[in-house]
Amino acid sequence: MRRTGKGFFITLLAVSGIAILLLYAFFFKGKQITVFTFKQFVINKAFVRLLPADYSLEEAEATRKHVYDFYTMASEGEVTDIALMRVSQRMKKIMADDKITHKEVLSLTELIEEQKVATDGSE
Repeated sequence: MRRTGKGFFITLLAVSGIAILLLYAFFFKGKQITVFTFKQFVINKAFVRLLPADYSLEEAEATRKHVYDFYTMASEGEVTDIALMRVSQRMKKIMADDKITHKEVLSLTELIEEQKVATDGSE
């Protein structure tokens, strides 16, 4: 018998196994991965850097904390997936041009408050 291609076959099996594990992780842990990514990289780094230059440190920190707390609520299951998606999409939209205006900050914080109320069911 010839053993030609044995290494290639084993490599294909290994790659397939890794792909299945990644799909499994994203399927069952996708929300946690998204929340972690937004909290660590988007909110704490990019979002704060793009806030209006005339914001004081206290205003910037209060804004960052408001958005960060929303994502913490999402990770604890206190916010629906739809609410999380709406806020995340709004953040992507306002950050797309590499600057955030005061008006955009206000619209984001208002959306966060609306989504919290909608989640509580006390509209």
